[in-house]
Formats: sequence, structure tokens, C-alpha cells
Amino acid sequence: MNKHQGSFFRRWKHRFIGLAGALLFCLPAQVFSQSTELTSQDNHALLYAHQLGFTSSGAPSVRIRIADGLEKLRFVPQGDFRVMPAGNGGAVIELKGGRVYEVTLKNAQPGHYQHGVIIGRAESVEALDDSRTECVARGFDCEIVPIGSVFALRGNVFDNRENILMTRRTADMTTVRKLQKLSQLPIDSSVDSHEIHSELLTYPTAQISFRDESGMIRVLHQNLMWIELPESGAKLYDIIGEDGKPHALVINSKLIVTPDQNGRLAVVQSADIETVLRGIVPAEIFASAPEAALMAQAIAARTTLIGQVGTRHFADPWHLCNQQHCQVYRGLSGADSRTDKAIEKTRGQVMFSDKNLVQSYYSAHCGGMSAGSLETWGLPERSYLVSRSDDAQERGAFFSNDASFLAWWHDSSKDYCGSAPSGVKPFASAKHARWSKEISISDIEKSLKKAGKSMGRIQEIQILERGESYRVTRMKLVGTEGEYEISRELPIRRFLGGLKSALFVMEVRKRGQFVESISLKGAGFGHGVGMCQTGAIGMAQRGKTAVEILQHYFPGSRIETLW
Repeated sequence: MNKHQGSFFRRWKHRFIGLAGALLFCLPAQVFSQSTELTSQDNHALLYAHQLGFTSSGAPSVRIRIADGLEKLRFVPQGDFRVMPAGNGGAVIELKGGRVYEVTLKNAQPGHYQHGVIIGRAESVEALDDSRTECVARGFDCEIVPIGSVFALRGNVFDNRENILMTRRTADMTTVRKLQKLSQLPIDSSVDSHEIHSELLTYPTAQISFRDESGMIRVLHQNLMWIELPESGAKLYDIIGEDGKPHALVINSKLIVTPDQNGRLAVVQSADIETVLRGIVPAEIFASAPEAALMAQAIAARTTLIGQVGTRHFADPWHLCNQQHCQVYRGLSGADSRTDKAIEKTRGQVMFSDKNLVQSYYSAHCGGMSAGSLETWGLPERSYLVSRSDDAQERGAFFSNDASFLAWWHDSSKDYCGSAPSGVKPFASAKHARWSKEISISDIEKSLKKAGKSMGRIQEIQILERGESYRVTRMKLVGTEGEYEISRELPIRRFLGGLKSALFVMEVRKRGQFVESISLKGAGFGHGVGMCQTGAIGMAQRGKTAVEILQHYFPGSRIETLW
């Protein structure tokens, strides 16, 4: 740096610190980068490195998707904040809160990717041999790709590596979408038939433009910009929620703005896990639930957060999304003092089985009988993820036929998720504990049409297989012009109009030789694997502790404090 550049830097440096009034700033942020720190290119690349970071206190930090596909981001910080155009290690610009700021993109270019349809998942390559053989026999080119990572935390080694069998990767998404819809493509029970695996080839690029509402403050930088928000957070406007509508969302910690896969604006939060949990726990369970249930939920959610890092969103600049695909997350907008307290009381606590993290699945309501991971998703059987009754007896499913199921169906008095102690208002709703549904043949024909199936008139609807918990895992429709089989609980639930669960018995009603409707009697809401959230509430109402709740739903597990 020559003396003129040094003089320029000194003049502007003092104006950035304690910035007051209107300031026009249109200079490239790289002018102020420090060569001894990470470069802007390094920070851009690190967005796509799916590994845990750590805060100064030792807590892991993760990146959560807040939004993508945006034209612009408008936000109002609740207090003074800092802009770091190049990310960590670059210039720091201090600005005043309480006013509107806007971020847009210029000269955006989408990234380049390769994609494939996932056919199966397994921990070992050998476990995918049968699926690969079937795939080749049907004329589909396929390959096995390893995913996941190994990392250490406070002397504990975490290994979430697995292998995925997928169609041969291609940059042509149109071809992948066509493959995805082919009924001839074999799909293993361990995956969702709609799942596509994407990998980054070249980064999306764009110039990030940051400005205040007056247009007097403006910062430009290539590909990314970090915004360090005050503890009280900032209100982000027009963020699309789970209902598909725009909402204001309050977020704190750091925001990262960068182009997404298609060259639109992506907004990502970087925060420590404890902060992220403040927006997850109240989104996943009633904040008014007893404290023990909230603490159990916090531990389960924390374990899930760590376990998912490095296993999804490989082509995106975030570890995890804010939807059900990962865990529902609503930032500080959903924070509640009761769940905050439960998170703080369980700080750093995660579940282990032997030396591995527990796969801490949870669902809203198991109906009184939990499901195993093997029957539900075809995943390797875990000793702590098996079917068992949601009561003190913890029996395996005892249904020998539909009659024995119906006898159980009419009595939910012993289930943790079906009843509350005397004098205590239950959180469980009868419409989830036990439910009935009538489905007309016209609705079934609509589902067939959506699946691209033409079978003529339907003559039979049969349940072919059930899992350990008596949940339906395979069913068949027989028509005058063909047959159609559906496997796995989620596709079955979707086909039958979005059933609450796959734990049901069915009565087929005919007119002559053709099906007119089906009548279902079922129990529960959700997949039923792992912790039953309503059951956790029921156990807490009975005086059980968080540890007792988790050991009931994940038998043989233990809790350790890692930070």
C-alpha cells in the first residue's frame, strides 16, 4: 500500500466506525480486505463446505436457509449492526438500526449442477447390490455416490456417512425430471420416489447491492455479503412462510446474502445451535406443554440438527432448510420464554446410542403404537427405533388381525398420547388419537390420474403387507385394465388423499363387482417413528422427566452434555 492509499484508508476508516447521517459509499469492498485473513473467494467457497463451525464458547454453528428465489430483501435492524461485505476477515462497516435497508442482485448468473434420481440409501455399498442389479436389469444406468462426513466434537466422533444409489448424474434437469416420473425406475423403500440429488459444479455468481432506504448508503460486493445483526434481531419482510404467503420474520446473529442455484437472492442465517433451537422448538411442539416435554423436544431437536449436517442440501449455500424436510424454523418470530428456558436447561445435551448419535426422529401423534424405522423407510433397524405401545407396558404390536386392531382402536385410555391424568386437560385431540375417513372411488381415480395410471374400473383394493406396528406398507389396486401397487407409508398416505397416518384398517364397499368407496378407521398423525410429541406431553403430565421421556421413546439411549 503506498502513502496515498494509506491516507485514503485512514480518512474513510473513521467515517465507517460510528457512521452518522447520510453517507454515499459505492466503493468496492475489496479495497479494505486484509490479506492475512480469508479472501472473499475463500468465504464464498466455505458457504458450500458442509461442515460444522464453532463459536468462541465451543457451541457448534450452522447455516439455515431463511429464503431463496427472492428479487430483493427488505429488513429493519432493531439496533445498530455491522456489514461485512467480504465476510469474515474483510472490511467492517457499522450502521444504524431502525431504518429500512434493501439487498438486491445485479448481473446474476445461475450455477451449474449435475443431478440424479435417488434409488436407494444404505450405510454400506453391499446393501445396495440388489437394487443396483434390478436397476441395470431394467435398462437404467446408475451409480453409487458416498455422502455425509466424519467430525469430532469434545472427543466424540460423529459419522453420518452413507451411500446413495442414483441414476447416472447429468446436467440436464429435464432428463432427470422425466426419469423421476417413470414407474419402471426401481425405487427402494428407503427413499422418497420424488427425491433428486444435486451437486454443485460451478458457483452461481452475482454482484450484491446493499443500500438504505434513502439510497445514500450503498455497498457493492461480488457473490456474498455478511450482515451481523444486533442481539434483538432484525425484521425481514416478505419471507414466504409454510402457508405460501409472505410474512415478516425476526432473525438475529448473522445473515448471509448470496445468489442461489438459479441466480436469484438467497438469505441464509449463520448462528450457533442454541440460537437456532429458539426458532425450532416452539415451531415443533406446543410452547404451553409441560417443561419436561419441552426439554425432551429440545434435546431431540438438537441431536437432529447435528446429525443432519453434511447429509442434505449439497448444492446449496446452507446446511439445513427451515421446512419439514429438515426441521421447521421460524427464527425469533416464534421464540417463547418457556421453550427458551427448556433450551437453556438442556444446553449442549444430545442423545447417544453406544458411540453414535441417536437418529432422533419425532412425529406429532403415534396413535398409541410407535413405528419402526425399518417398516417405515426401509432404513437399517435400530434397537431404539422399533414398534412398541405408547404406554407403561411398552409392548410390541399385538394385533393379529383387523378385529384385534379394532378392539384396541376403541380403547385409548392407557396410551400416553391418547389420554391425560384425571383433572388434567389433554393436549391430544381425539381426531388424531382415533380417526375415521370415507374415500369415494372418484377420489381414488383422481389419485390414479395424478400418478399417470389408467386402469379402467376398479374391482379390488387390497392391503398386501403391514409393518410391525400394523401400519400399511404395501397395497394394490386391481382394475379392468391393469393393476397398480403402492409401497411405503408416505406414498400410501398421499395416494389416499393425505391420510393422518398409515395405521388403519379398511373396509371396501362395492356396487356389483366394482369398488364404490372405502371406509378407514385409523390412529395417529404422522409417521410415528421415534418420539411421539403428544405422548411426551402425556408423560410429562404424569410427572415423568425429560430423561424418562427420551428413554421411553429411544430405549437404551443416553444423554451427554457436549458444550
